[in-house]
Amino acid sequence: MAESAHREQAGEKIAAGSAMLLLQLAASQAEIGPFARRGRETPQMAAHLYRAAALRVRTGTTRHS
Repeated sequence: MAESAHREQAGEKIAAGSAMLLLQLAASQAEIGPFARRGRETPQMAAHLYRAAALRVRTGTTRHS
């Protein structure tokens, strides 16, 4: 039983680490947060950039297309 709980905790840590990595990747792609260019640090600009990135993903376009 203790071994099962240990495995479950390890799985949760891996999932949390993966989620953080994906969040950082998204922030980097959207150029927000610590990855922001000057003038893009506001929450409103961040939301706009995330929406634009999501739209590009849905339509299959890229920033450079």
